[in-house]
Amino acid sequence: MPRPLDGLPQQEREKIQTDLLALRVIYSERYGCAAEWESAETHVPTHLRGYFQQRLNFYRTAQHHSI
Repeated sequence: MPRPLDGLPQQEREKIQTDLLALRVIYSERYGCAAEWESAETHVPTHLRGYFQQRLNFYRTAQHHSI
């Protein structure tokens, strides 16, 4: 069974996977689990590290607005 992302170009899949990784880090931070974004960042392609940081900042800000 094909996965929904399989039909997307590689760059789009990498960007979505990077965004999901940022969400997992923020989720862990929010619920008090040890989440080290530095180690998570090593799993992000070099050209998307800036995007990863932007998404972390976005989700951290969104977290504060939802409380």
